[in-house]
Amino acid sequence: MKLRFSFKIFLYALVDSLFHWLSWMAAILGYTHIFVWDTAHVSALNSNVWLVVLASLVSFTVCGVYKSLWQHPGVGTMVRITTAVFFSTFAVFVGMRVYIGNWINPALGLMAFYFLLTMSLALRLYKLVLEIIISYMRNYMRLLPRKQHEPNAVRTLVIGAGDSASSLLLRPSQHGSRPRKILGILDNDVRKHGYSLHGATVLGGDEKLSLLVKELDVDEIIIAVPSMKNEDLRRIVRMTPINRCKVRMLSGLSADKASDMLREVNISDLLGRKEVQLDAVKLNSWISKKVVMVTGGGGSIGSELCRQLLQLDVDKIIIYEISENNAYNLKEELKIKFGQAGRFRVAVRIGSIQDFERLDAVFNEFKPSVVFHAAAYKHVPLMEECPRLAIDNNVLGTYRTAQVAIKHGVERFVMISTDKAVNPTNVMGASKRLAELAVLGLNHQSTTEFVCVRFGNVLDSNGSVIPVFKRQIEAGGPVTVTHPDIIRYFMTITEAARLVLEAGVIAAGGEIFILDMGEQVKMVDLAESLIRMAGLTPDVDIKIEFVGLRPGEKLYEELLLDEEGLTKTMHDKIFVIKPLPAPNQAQLMAELEQNIPDNGDTRGMIKRFVPEYAPETLE
Repeated sequence: MKLRFSFKIFLYALVDSLFHWLSWMAAILGYTHIFVWDTAHVSALNSNVWLVVLASLVSFTVCGVYKSLWQHPGVGTMVRITTAVFFSTFAVFVGMRVYIGNWINPALGLMAFYFLLTMSLALRLYKLVLEIIISYMRNYMRLLPRKQHEPNAVRTLVIGAGDSASSLLLRPSQHGSRPRKILGILDNDVRKHGYSLHGATVLGGDEKLSLLVKELDVDEIIIAVPSMKNEDLRRIVRMTPINRCKVRMLSGLSADKASDMLREVNISDLLGRKEVQLDAVKLNSWISKKVVMVTGGGGSIGSELCRQLLQLDVDKIIIYEISENNAYNLKEELKIKFGQAGRFRVAVRIGSIQDFERLDAVFNEFKPSVVFHAAAYKHVPLMEECPRLAIDNNVLGTYRTAQVAIKHGVERFVMISTDKAVNPTNVMGASKRLAELAVLGLNHQSTTEFVCVRFGNVLDSNGSVIPVFKRQIEAGGPVTVTHPDIIRYFMTITEAARLVLEAGVIAAGGEIFILDMGEQVKMVDLAESLIRMAGLTPDVDIKIEFVGLRPGEKLYEELLLDEEGLTKTMHDKIFVIKPLPAPNQAQLMAELEQNIPDNGDTRGMIKRFVPEYAPETLE
């Protein structure tokens, strides 16, 4: 590959030198024809061929012309080659003055500059120029036959008639083994309507989408607008009519084939949440050279925390996980993705957060400075069936982990909580609220700083509704939604993990941090969008059934109690609340440890310590 690339540069340099000499010859001949014949210029040029070659090589190399990707020219590359042509032409102009003994007419240099610039650009843009000529001859002069498409071609509409669409249409286009037929373009700029882009006519605005998909029997819609707002994207997905029509988006413009530039629309595109960037400098100032432990490290949030931490300057990451499969798979993934860092800076230990002795042994082995506590039972219906396990794991397990952290002098303990802890109607949410109280009650009893971070549903996490919907769609339906009006907060796993890390930086101990979850999303809209993204039509190809709220399930989630005040932090997506006074912690833990193993009146006991807990029925 390297040899081919070097040979290609050599050929370009050779042709550039030849063009440089030819441009001066053409300029001299033109100048002689217009003015007077003078062999001195020709003699001077031929006697200084070495200067022509040297000036060309040096100028084009220094200006970075040979580093430009001319398959995708831009303003920067045009400037580079224009600059290179100017300096190489000027060098020969000065050289001829030295050889002849007097300055030649500047018009001669300007003519040479013009000829060389024209030939240099033509050399690199011949594919684009050829495509434009062929398109013009085919569509306007009718000198060439129109392209013939195979009967099984993927019939495609493109949305957007800008530079991205132009780049897409200029590339060879396949959909698997099938060719792609561009039926037309939609663009909301009325000034473009009726015009043609590389042979594809702009048929109107995207309000015509539903009509055109039916009339033209469209198989695929390509969105070639990188800056499209998420509400516009949702509108386009909803407008896809009863037709097996998939929606794809441009993922980049650097591929040689159009098919390599496309990707499926995913659910995060529809939510339109901007990607959160880690402040690595701030995080490293807190966490650099420290040992970090992640409980539940093999789960959705825990594993993403490990991935993000490995990009920082941590000394070691301890994955504490009860599931050996999750822990092993994550360890192998980190080895592949991060190489030596994933191999030597990550340790895995199997164990339960309910096992005090195992926790004590692992803490004693690694001496972690920071703990991210993500281990928990999270499935609402399963915890409703067995509330004792929810309390034993989510509350007592968290308390035991916190006690071990205090014993070993951990600097900061960050507990991952949930919006279901606010005014809980289910055991899982109530158990997380009790865990918050247990953790925050320890904050003033030691030097360890305890904080909690609340957020809502995470896309594609274990237990999330998104994978369930996808499996139901793949099975042919129906997609089951509990209630037509049920709404939820959503964020991506990556965003959630990054914001948890950022909250850990700004924590001082005793706080509950709330992550900005944006607007709540109707679950039925989410289900319809996933069905349409699969190229199917809701309630035609895939039925949507409403099955009723599950035990303990609410129509909507909340992020804070009415009594809790919300305050901004230095991070625009993280807020902090001042938690309410915790109950007597010693009494709380003693009663839980005494009564839970006997599976007594679990819900009634929860109600005593969490007054806002409102289950449908008490045991």
